[in-house]
Amino acid sequence: MGRRWLTGRLPRRWSAAGATGLLIISSALFSAGGARAEDPVLTTATNPIRVTLTGLAPVALTEATALSASGKISNSGLDTLRDVNVRLTISTQPLPDRRSLRLGDDVGATVDTAPIYDSTVAVAKALLPGAKRQYRLSAPKGSIALSAPGVYVVGVEVTGIGSAGPTILGSSYTLLPYLPDPIDPINVTWLWPLAGWPAQSANGVLLDDKPSKEIAPGGRLDLLVDAGRTVPTISWVVDPQLVQMTADMASGYLVERDGQVRPGSAQEPAAEWLANLEQVLVPTKKSAGAPPDLLGLPYADPDADALIRAGLSSDVVRATTDSAPMLDRQLGRAPDPVIAWASGGRMTSKAIDTFASAGVTTVVLRDNAMPVSGELDYTPSGYADIATEAGPVRALLVDSGLLRALNLPQGNLASVLAARQRFIAELAFVALEPGPAPRYLVAAAGSVRWDPNPRLLTGIIAALRGTPWTRLVPVSTVLELPPSNVTRAFDGGNTKSRARELSTDYLSRVQQTQEDISALRSVLSQPLPVVTPLTDTLLRAESSAWRTRTKTGTAILDSVDANIAQTVSGVYVVPRSDVTLSGDRGKIPVTVANDLDQDVTVGVRVTADPASRLESEPLTNVLIEAGTRASLEIPVRIVGGDALNVSVQLTDGAGAAFGAGEPLELRTTAYSRAATWVAVAAAVILVLLVVFDIVRRARGRRRPAVAPDPGDAA
Repeated sequence: MGRRWLTGRLPRRWSAAGATGLLIISSALFSAGGARAEDPVLTTATNPIRVTLTGLAPVALTEATALSASGKISNSGLDTLRDVNVRLTISTQPLPDRRSLRLGDDVGATVDTAPIYDSTVAVAKALLPGAKRQYRLSAPKGSIALSAPGVYVVGVEVTGIGSAGPTILGSSYTLLPYLPDPIDPINVTWLWPLAGWPAQSANGVLLDDKPSKEIAPGGRLDLLVDAGRTVPTISWVVDPQLVQMTADMASGYLVERDGQVRPGSAQEPAAEWLANLEQVLVPTKKSAGAPPDLLGLPYADPDADALIRAGLSSDVVRATTDSAPMLDRQLGRAPDPVIAWASGGRMTSKAIDTFASAGVTTVVLRDNAMPVSGELDYTPSGYADIATEAGPVRALLVDSGLLRALNLPQGNLASVLAARQRFIAELAFVALEPGPAPRYLVAAAGSVRWDPNPRLLTGIIAALRGTPWTRLVPVSTVLELPPSNVTRAFDGGNTKSRARELSTDYLSRVQQTQEDISALRSVLSQPLPVVTPLTDTLLRAESSAWRTRTKTGTAILDSVDANIAQTVSGVYVVPRSDVTLSGDRGKIPVTVANDLDQDVTVGVRVTADPASRLESEPLTNVLIEAGTRASLEIPVRIVGGDALNVSVQLTDGAGAAFGAGEPLELRTTAYSRAATWVAVAAAVILVLLVVFDIVRRARGRRRPAVAPDPGDAA
């Protein structure tokens, strides 16, 4: 029996004008090219019927498959519509290429479509303004004639009599693959990241309620775990910070709300979520089959490129090396590898080298970060190897089409169906390409903190299981493949991607906080219990999560600085009254208090303004036991007799200032005594001069007169 485009009879209850209109439509459909130039289609702006398509089965057609659709129509106009019917339509030709899928909702306007008359259903004899109706349509086997394998545009059209007479009142479209013949399946590795917003202060206080909402029943993270629990081929990517924070919450926690710190209320949901996660990821004796693949993210998902550019490579390394042991402690299972997930889809070669030096052998990039060199008439497998000094790193390249599908709106059933069909249509195009077999594609969302609709997840999983030309495989399968023979170029980022990173000013503050932590470490005798929570918090402040929420990142930094300041204030110089030296040299008595619960080693120095008036030798390596005070003396030499303002400053192990200096006024009596002796000496000299002058004059008066010379008279 030959294939037919149009089958069935005209719908009942049509007026003569309506029948005439349908004859015009039918003749137009059979005209050359299938164009519908004579169809009296209303523009979108004046379209009185809003059509939503919420159900479509199957997700892909075969040779002998019936098609059904369901949804809702509503009269959004001002007129009553009569003899309202709903029918299926399908494009006369498959879409030409994969790029045409990017048109999204507009794809229905770019193709010629034809009605499937056998699917027509009468909905309402009269549809009042604002009225709504449910519909359910079906096209039986053999009623859909398709020209060739490919991706078609299927739609729902509403016909009826409006103010302009019989017309198409509204429509809605989606994608429908048609692959009738056996074909090599496309292998899909789907990465499911579990990462949160690491808004936890240095004291463990949550800075907002977002984590508790996400792990609560019906929350983002709860729905992710629930949707993936029955799919062993899903590849889980877990941030150890999320597991650590949830474990803290399960033990009781505090949260800051409106500037007030209060007890959190999600203790039980946190414990339940952790238990559910362990059931999914950790094998037990009762488990059937192997557990799903578990990959670890670096702690708190650091903004690697920005950190390395700011000279904070060591933080990237620490976040990476801490991941596996932390997950092992929290879950009882270490990740298979620890991977690096590029924020924004791209990563510089320096960042990849840094991760590789920390033991990372796998990175997640977008496929446009490593475009194919040359021209290919097929989509290659989504992986490539990158050479680093530490050895090759396998890049998992997220397919751009699948990424767009997962990023489509998912707020209602209609948008979820559209996203599901887009995902399957992307795979259909790849499956129909003349490429080598087998091929592997990587699917993932654009962010590790993705927020998908669980209906979309379950819908795609069911579709992958139900179509013979797709197969869901774990990431371990791709990681074990031999190197790809497809040559790719490496694009390590651009100015646009850099503009989205953590800012230079923000990271400058991170660096200053790091220096403050280093100073604290150099002073404490047992630094780890104090410093480790601070450095962990600093890693949380370096998360890529704060690219778009800088205020939260700044609040985390504030908590670290406040904690450091509180600890530093426990070691201080005890204030005292002014000091007066008896000479130009002397010793300044100083008392240093240590109110901490551990010993500290500090230095003490005295500085003056102006510095030229004071000479002082600093003290170093002064050990002060926990909870005690130490009395010290600092040798100084003062120049000049005026009072001198000095500062007694504690120093850390590197000689830098530690805490605030204690002001002191320094005086000396040496110059006043010297002035007295000078005055006395001057007086003595003056007396001696006077006495000498008197003696000289007295001697002159006692000397006899000299007789005149007779020769002078002559």
